[in-house]
Amino acid sequence: MRKINNLIDIHIGPIIKQKLAQSSMTIQEFADKINCERTTIYDIFKQKSIDTEKLIRISQALDFDFIEEIYYEKDTLEEKPPTVFIAVPVDKETLQKLNLSEQFIKLIEKA
Repeated sequence: MRKINNLIDIHIGPIIKQKLAQSSMTIQEFADKINCERTTIYDIFKQKSIDTEKLIRISQALDFDFIEEIYYEKDTLEEKPPTVFIAVPVDKETLQKLNLSEQFIKLIEKA
């Protein structure tokens, strides 16, 4: 999968097929729930993308939020804990013992 901003480039059809297989529903029951023909379900399984309205009906039928769980990465939707920074004074001798690159040491010394 290739990340596109906050979206992931995926083929939704096989994921829908997998979620249906994990459910106890038959293809006909699924087709009835999303208001389409049984043959249309096989077409859905082959699709790279899908109409949002249809995806919402599929999400409701399979009790799985495809938009949140598949398209959006979880960490972009959840609040992240704040990052804590700690400043520790280090003398030049100790800095040399850390085996840091010369460029990194120069950056530290400038700060």
